[in-house]
Amino acid sequence: MKTLKYGLFILVVFMIVPINLQAQSKEIPVTASSKDALKYFLDGRDKFDNNEFIAAASLFDKAIQTDPNFAIAYLYRAQSGGGYNIYRQNLDKAISFIGKVSEGEKLEIQYSQAYAEGNGQKQKELLDKLLVSFPSDKRIQAVAGTYYFNINDFSNALIHLSKATEIDKNYSSAYNMIGYCQSALNNYQEAEKAFQTYIKLVPDRGNPYDSYGELLLKMGKYDESIAQYKKAFEKDPVNFASSLNGIGDNYIFKGDYETARKYYQENYDKVPGTVGKLTSLFLKAISYVHEGKVNDAIKALDEYRSVAEKGNLVPPTIWSYVNQGFVYTESGNPAEGIKLFNNVIDLIGKSKLPEIDKDNMITTSMMWNIYGLISNNELDKVIPELEKYKLKVEGRKNPDEEMNLNSMFGFLELKKANYDKALEYFSKANTMDPWTLYYTAEVYNKKGDRQNAIKLFEKIAKWNVNGMSLALVQKRAMEELKK
Repeated sequence: MKTLKYGLFILVVFMIVPINLQAQSKEIPVTASSKDALKYFLDGRDKFDNNEFIAAASLFDKAIQTDPNFAIAYLYRAQSGGGYNIYRQNLDKAISFIGKVSEGEKLEIQYSQAYAEGNGQKQKELLDKLLVSFPSDKRIQAVAGTYYFNINDFSNALIHLSKATEIDKNYSSAYNMIGYCQSALNNYQEAEKAFQTYIKLVPDRGNPYDSYGELLLKMGKYDESIAQYKKAFEKDPVNFASSLNGIGDNYIFKGDYETARKYYQENYDKVPGTVGKLTSLFLKAISYVHEGKVNDAIKALDEYRSVAEKGNLVPPTIWSYVNQGFVYTESGNPAEGIKLFNNVIDLIGKSKLPEIDKDNMITTSMMWNIYGLISNNELDKVIPELEKYKLKVEGRKNPDEEMNLNSMFGFLELKKANYDKALEYFSKANTMDPWTLYYTAEVYNKKGDRQNAIKLFEKIAKWNVNGMSLALVQKRAMEELKK
């Protein structure tokens, strides 16, 4: 399992004020008021390092109960799972205590705050400050590695993650992320080497086997992957019930959708908390899309939304409509998709979310509305909406949003038969998204460049990383290869 999007590997080392246990200027100090709080925090950090988020969350809660002013413990708790409400509540707490921590901790909290606000420019500036101030802190190097991984800059990610292992050759979690970077670059031998090192360093933990299972799945070694996921679950059935989802994903690519859904259901039954159950329900919806059962996928997303509503989780509730719109649109019913995208905009406006989170969601919803209009050939309505979206994105300098903007420009130019422009925009979009690859291949098809189109269709056909985008385009890519 790779680090979560919100899990920014913001890890720290020791404690000052009033306790100064091991003053090392190379690493960021941790500010806490008691030895007991520090002990809970360090134990939680160890769990967090290896993606054992359920166990980590409990320990961070204890640290916070012992020291209610423990800023970094709140930051870690925000990133340890439990859904949007837990994340926002604890991040706000960390921010509220920012005046009571060391300068390094302050930068860490501000970095996470900038990420949460979608302020890409500020986030990068804060990351650079952390790297200048603490270049020999292995965990800050891991922060940088994760940052670059999340924007698909895997070469730069590897530079920082390798620095982390140079600082500490036994820093196990860095090898985990090195494995994911090498996998993203299709350097499978190097990825396997990294995951094997991870296993050797912490053989009794679940995450190394879960991560290795994901690599084997991507390589198409389904039975070997299933064996690794089972090991992860056996090593740690509490924190890695999610490995059952990995087994289910293997059966998706084996074409056995019923068995896949049995494993998703088993995870649903075993995993504590609403968020883990939502993941299983979303994978269930994806399985129906793979199978070509659109109505069943829509019903599964209805079920997903019902569970999110019961848990008072507003963002997942809203995005369930987005995914239904995505399914309808890519399945040939963009008019129904537009209705759902418009509903999303209305729901965000009426929600009681903090204004900054509402603004983030509105920005994303602008993209979905544009996507729906282009898909429905309402091109006269697209241009003004796209210009508003462009202004919004350019002011925020968020790499994810910039990739989304380029994908929408590319999609529009495809519809307008401006194929060279379309290729230019798609090259700057998220090339790790099968949707982008599929429509790039469509551009090549329209240009009469069947050779390049086939290369991309083949890539999608062999893409063993499960997700909604893949489910919506993979069979279409396979059909293209039969022509």
